Amino acid sequence: MTQTIIVTGGTGFIGFHAVTDLVARGHKVIVPTSRPISESVSGAHYVACDLTDPAARQKLISEAGADTLLHIAWRAAVSGLWGAPENIDWLQASLALGRDFLDAGGKRIALCGSCGEYDWTSGICIEDVTPLRPNTIYGTAKVSVLHGLSAMCQVAGASFVAGRPFFIYGPREHESRLTAYVINSLLAGDEAACSHGMQLRDYSHVADVGRGMAALAASDLTGEYNIGTGQAVRVKDVILEIASAVGRNDLVKLGAREAPAFEPPLIVADMSKTRASGLDWAPRFSLETGVADTIDWFRAQL
Repeated sequence: MTQTIIVTGGTGFIGFHAVTDLVARGHKVIVPTSRPISESVSGAHYVACDLTDPAARQKLISEAGADTLLHIAWRAAVSGLWGAPENIDWLQASLALGRDFLDAGGKRIALCGSCGEYDWTSGICIEDVTPLRPNTIYGTAKVSVLHGLSAMCQVAGASFVAGRPFFIYGPREHESRLTAYVINSLLAGDEAACSHGMQLRDYSHVADVGRGMAALAASDLTGEYNIGTGQAVRVKDVILEIASAVGRNDLVKLGAREAPAFEPPLIVADMSKTRASGLDWAPRFSLETGVADTIDWFRAQL
């Protein structure tokens, strides 16, 4: 069934791919944006709107007449995301957005959460089992939004679903993030100073994550679902895959930086629930094809 879906963050890292997928599925997609659009998706409808402005937000929702809200937008300093105070601002803005959407008759909210919501000491993260006990401001804010929007939907008789992406890389990645930093350094002929890289993480290409969030929004599933690969990969292996593809292994300096103190040795998604749900989605990129695609994009920006 064709839906009208508002996608916040639809011009961003994850949202661009979610919008692309929803349009391809035949849905009417409305993308509020308060920034200049560098790349748009044909068939999507872009509307100038500052989501932190109550009057502008309510006007957007009223005029859109949307069935579903896919909330991806989250604005904080990427280089200091985990501890940025702006996370609290977006907690408040997200709850206000959800309230306004439901007050206007919205029927479904899909939330893009984060693996940062989990208690990372668990290692393997399982929905409905692993405690939501984050040790960062970002993770705490995301959990608060999850609980708030879920409760609002229950009271309003609307449906609610949340996806939890894990470690994301790919085209349009912010230059301060690991894979973008390593790729840009090596393409420029500069050394890439990294930690020991022995941490095990679940890496997903951003296009797969965007498609996963789109599939959840368009489905009738409720509850919380991991969006990952279920495969633990050493950070070191991601770095070396990039170096091998660029042909500059000599510029990688493992152990040149200290790993952040709060980082545990293992963070990986258990994908059993998502795979058993019947969700019309599965990752398409392997690490090798994902890294190659990402390098191609960054090289094209030179």
